[in-house]
Amino acid sequence: MCGSDQLVLLIRAAREDASVREPLLKLLALDDAARVRAIEKWVKEGVASGQSIELLSAIAWLTDDDVAREARDVLAQS
Repeated sequence: MCGSDQLVLLIRAAREDASVREPLLKLLALDDAARVRAIEKWVKEGVASGQSIELLSAIAWLTDDDVAREARDVLAQS
């Protein structure tokens, strides 16, 4: 499964589960530069700690400003 597929699964999970949605919305509420820094840190630490590459790949897609805005809009409708 490619990263974009994982992103779709992440957004679906966030729409259905507040424990996923709330932290993701907080991340997406950051300004663009702060969001990118937070994601880069999350991914770097996640790789170091052995987190799921699929999850980290999905999160990494959110460094793109347009993707992040779209995700925020979708989650705001939930």
